[in-house]
Amino acid sequence: MDDEVAYAGWLKVCRRKHHDQTYDILEDHDAVAAIIVNERDDILLVKQFRPALMQETLEIPSGTIDNVHERDLECLLRELKEETRLDIHPEEARHVLSYKPSVGFSNALMKIYHVRIAGNDSNPWPVEDDNVYEVVWLSLEDLEQRIAAGDILDVKTIVACLLIRNCFTTGAKPVST
Repeated sequence: MDDEVAYAGWLKVCRRKHHDQTYDILEDHDAVAAIIVNERDDILLVKQFRPALMQETLEIPSGTIDNVHERDLECLLRELKEETRLDIHPEEARHVLSYKPSVGFSNALMKIYHVRIAGNDSNPWPVEDDNVYEVVWLSLEDLEQRIAAGDILDVKTIVACLLIRNCFTTGAKPVST
């Protein structure tokens, strides 16, 4: 394809012609996220400030794969260590779903992993990441209520909630691509 670069920064915007129309396409980085569940079936979320929204959000931990030499799982484990202080071994993280969050204008791929951790300490602990303020554990019911109330609008966290409700609690197998 002969895309014309309209903007090249950390993200790239390209102009793509298709038939008689021109589209702006965001060439975004792929990303990874983790559904972390403890022995009490509480779900780990991180509170952080998102400049695009100019507000704090509550979402499952995630990271952008912006280093071409870093593999998906390496990025996930690094981000989990930075954002949550959890040391997860590669064999503990199981890929459960990949999806394209914004197919209308972006090529980015989100990969979600599932991690079950031992211990049932649901108390938050301090984090050392500049972007994450707090680690929060919620029950599935609390997570669903916050989504229904509009307090959580992050798509990967909503997808994670649906996966937990429809796959992990029923034993159904999520689609993995």
